[in-house]
Amino acid sequence: MKKYGVLKAVVVLQAICMIVLSVAVIVKLSPFSDDPDKHDPDSETKAQAGDTPSDSDLSRSEGIAATVGGFPITAADLADQLKRQYGDNVLRTMMVRKAIDLEAEAQQLSLSSEEEERELTAMMDGYDSEEVFYEVMKEQLGMTKSDVEEDIRYRLLLEKIAILTVNLSEVEIENYIAAHPEQFADRLRLHVQWIVTDTEKEADDVLDKLTAGDTFEQLALEYSKDANTADTGGDLGLIDSDDPFYDADMLEEAGRLQTGESTGPIKVSEGYAVIRVLERQKTDGLSGHVLYDTARKELALSKAKPLNEIEDDLLEKYNAEITP
Repeated sequence: MKKYGVLKAVVVLQAICMIVLSVAVIVKLSPFSDDPDKHDPDSETKAQAGDTPSDSDLSRSEGIAATVGGFPITAADLADQLKRQYGDNVLRTMMVRKAIDLEAEAQQLSLSSEEEERELTAMMDGYDSEEVFYEVMKEQLGMTKSDVEEDIRYRLLLEKIAILTVNLSEVEIENYIAAHPEQFADRLRLHVQWIVTDTEKEADDVLDKLTAGDTFEQLALEYSKDANTADTGGDLGLIDSDDPFYDADMLEEAGRLQTGESTGPIKVSEGYAVIRVLERQKTDGLSGHVLYDTARKELALSKAKPLNEIEDDLLEKYNAEITP
């Protein structure tokens, strides 16, 4: 859900950026924004001398943003297209964010750095590192670090507004924690490689060759029957130690290995596996006030109005209007 929220926010953010850019283009190219007589003391002399304006001068005066085959695309056309395509969503987002600011100020709501950092860490879940996360946000979604932080801020404030009127007892929160242990417990993730063979003897041969000094990548290419991973060294990527989509016995064996260790043969549904652990990532579970606050928030959000309805309520409360 968090990643979907990020993608939705990015679409809106990109639209805002495009509209702002088009406005900048219009201002830059507008014949009213740059009077050549005010900035060029020789303009009158040039006119008297009969100099003709250059193509670039004509482009600026006519507000041309681009040309294709000699045909112009004006800055006004660009702005109109962006407004038609994204205008409603962008305007609503801007209005909602202003309403959130007003309500947060009225209710004296604020965010701690711990809350924002915790949410950011949750968003990064599934990425190899913080650097990779931001690279993906930038390269694939056009989202800078500050864009991500701003999206987090408004989303968390909206959630705080949504649960202001939700009352929960301590018993309800404790019962919620007890009913969802997997959400708050310690978590182990393993970066695993494997080589899958048809027979146990082939798997033993792979182990012997590993001991003799052959590389795991070379043996995966030579022996593994898993066509999806054989040519990438048998790399399965990062896996939760209790991932239901992988063989439980294999994950149990992998959980006993330290970084760089191999083991096998392990009977799996595909045959027999030899595995190696490249990395172990241990995340401590929640405890204390963080556990209580997180559980309270999740339970309260499940009982609160949907966030889009909260947005509508805020717009109505602050008399939001679209001027014709």
